[in-house]
Amino acid sequence: MKSLFSIRQYLLGIIILLLALFDPFGLTSSTETASAQWLNRIFASHYSSVGQQHIVVVLIDDAYLLRNNTYWPMPYSEQSKLFKRLLAYQPAALFIDLLYSHDHSRGDPRQGSQLLANVFARYQHQGIPLFLANTGQARSEDGQINVLPHFAKVSSPALVTWSGYGDRYPLSSQALEGYLETPALQLYRRYCQKHACPELPASAADSAQLPPMAVQWGLDLAPQQAQIADISHCTTPGTLHQLAQAIFWKLGSSAWANCPYALTLSASDLEASSAEDRALLRQLLKNKLILVGARITSAGDLVHSPLHGKIPGIYLHAMALDNLITQGMDYDRDPSNLLWNIDWLDLVEIALLLLIAVLKALHDRRQQRLQLLTPWPRWEKVFFASPYPSWLVVLSLLLLLSLLLYAWDITPANVLAIMLLSLALFSDKIEAFFGRED
Repeated sequence: MKSLFSIRQYLLGIIILLLALFDPFGLTSSTETASAQWLNRIFASHYSSVGQQHIVVVLIDDAYLLRNNTYWPMPYSEQSKLFKRLLAYQPAALFIDLLYSHDHSRGDPRQGSQLLANVFARYQHQGIPLFLANTGQARSEDGQINVLPHFAKVSSPALVTWSGYGDRYPLSSQALEGYLETPALQLYRRYCQKHACPELPASAADSAQLPPMAVQWGLDLAPQQAQIADISHCTTPGTLHQLAQAIFWKLGSSAWANCPYALTLSASDLEASSAEDRALLRQLLKNKLILVGARITSAGDLVHSPLHGKIPGIYLHAMALDNLITQGMDYDRDPSNLLWNIDWLDLVEIALLLLIAVLKALHDRRQQRLQLLTPWPRWEKVFFASPYPSWLVVLSLLLLLSLLLYAWDITPANVLAIMLLSLALFSDKIEAFFGRED
């Protein structure tokens, strides 16, 4: 009986297998990233709004600077006014995505950093946790954390810079002076003080042992967004449009939606003076987890969202927090590695590719009228008469795998690459189509 593959084909298969596993040219990782973004877009419209009800983002933008005739970085006196206004609405916790490692008051006591520290102390006195962005680096030779001392006394550090995680969001990471937790987990701990939650890691060191999060983005705007801002320019695609954009993503814009998922207020909104507007702000902000960030033209703190393109970095922390509130510690993550950077999902994907190769070889034998390798000749004649049954088998297994991964909170398989390679089953039909004479 003739072998299913020639020696040359076996050698070629081994080379392709090694290239897929070790990814020397980045092709596998590129298609995996494209697949993850594609499925992130597909799942976004079905993402739960549970976390959205507890999170508010406040943006300091160019319009706020112009309105208050100030500049960037904002003077401490202007920041004091902003955070004093915010305190009046009694948030559950506050994270500020601004660095306070250097005093830029320029020696003017009226603009001094102590003025802002006094406002921050009011949060502490009222039992409102305050988290300040921190790079995790030492500020001086004596090992102080990277924040001015009088700010450190009235706040907790939240790590905002890390490396070695790719586009994943760690819950905690090693800093120069020990482990620091990221804003999402810090705020989630506060959330869990008032809501039922699964067991949390006991310390920052314990949370650093957990796998980083593959953030799932949401699409639909918060219902309250229309109460605070004009959303007539905000667009979200319909279901069929979403599917078309997901498939033909390269031909369209990198941004599906031009308005963020999290409820967003401008810092200017906090300057409301009418009783009606202040009552609305109290409704939106009281007992909420507030994240303050910046959208300044000259500031480059931007992250990439598969739905929104480039957006202010504060939204990454907000979306990671939303994932924790929605999924708890069962957030989406990559499968665990078995050896080096090879995980079990890589092996499953390789098995699917081998299945495609075997089905293609069996189909070719049928076309050449050669003896097949299975004991069911009648079934083989029907099954291999057309490549469609083989293709449906591959797609069905891929769909089953995707559903299992979704149920297990594991990042999706390399769907795009497998679907593309499965078209090899139609190579004869494709060659016949392009080779036919008109």
